[in-house]
Amino acid sequence: MKRSIIAVGAMTGLVVAFQNCSDFALQDQVIYEQGIFELDSKTIPALLDSESLNAWSKPGNPNFVNDGMWMADQWSLIVAADRAATGKIITVSSGLANEESYINIASGKIRAVRTSTGGAGTWSEYLETNVPASGDKMVLAATFGAKAGGISLMVNGILQTATLQKSTIPPGDFSMVAKSVQAAPVGGQVYEYMVFGGDSYYKEGKLTDQQLNVMSRYIANNNMIANVLWDPSLTAPSSDGDEVNPKFVIAKAIYDAKCISCHKSGGNSPNLVNLSESKALSNGWVVKGNPQGSTLYNVLKGSSGGGAKSMPSGGSISAAEVQAIADWINSIK
Repeated sequence: MKRSIIAVGAMTGLVVAFQNCSDFALQDQVIYEQGIFELDSKTIPALLDSESLNAWSKPGNPNFVNDGMWMADQWSLIVAADRAATGKIITVSSGLANEESYINIASGKIRAVRTSTGGAGTWSEYLETNVPASGDKMVLAATFGAKAGGISLMVNGILQTATLQKSTIPPGDFSMVAKSVQAAPVGGQVYEYMVFGGDSYYKEGKLTDQQLNVMSRYIANNNMIANVLWDPSLTAPSSDGDEVNPKFVIAKAIYDAKCISCHKSGGNSPNLVNLSESKALSNGWVVKGNPQGSTLYNVLKGSSGGGAKSMPSGGSISAAEVQAIADWINSIK
């Protein structure tokens, strides 16, 4: 419960402080913030209350969560550090470097590295990208899966798309053995970090890219680090298993605000409570890439094409909100 209270207290300013909507050509800041706040408000409390949160070092309380040694074969790291920091910023290992992952900075490059030592020797693989060009501080995040190739790297909320580099020695999987964390940069300072770890069989510990972004922005907010952004390229599973893009999240926030007071169980048809993209498609309410042919668009006041243009009944909807609905439908492939 304590962690959830902290989450709620921090979320109010999370999106507003660090996202410039013009970066992503969204036409209405309020709509954008509404959609991303919905994501944050579901993700942050759940992760902060998760049993997978094994370590959380905060300013003024370095052992806020400290499980010491914990069992995991996959994990995720989020760390706020000086942009000038060098060396191994944060490391998770099982001891003796036989299973190890870390974020390293050297010569202006950031690497997310995993290594394992076995009978054939030590193998390694890594993703590499540039240190940000500006700002005194930055937020780095990475996930390391149980199997080789399972690395992702995020810098200031943006997922990096570098090619994975591998050694020639055959890789081995990480084992479900005790792990520990160390944050010890050579230069600069680490301000805050979180480590989530768990069992790959139960899909614990390895955050989705979207979750990694949410927690990157959460830690940025805690440490007043600007320019840690929502990455619009990210998708993440919804509660019903859909792949949800940010434009749908924004559209859903509009329907929730404008429509579900009437369009709910026992109310007017269609029932738009718990709307999902797959539900809208399977019921014929929207047509991929065709707003004018989609009922959920062409009934809206101010929409183009055919349709009654009568919704929301007794209420209003802005041109930017109507455009956001069209943008969502156009984005469906």
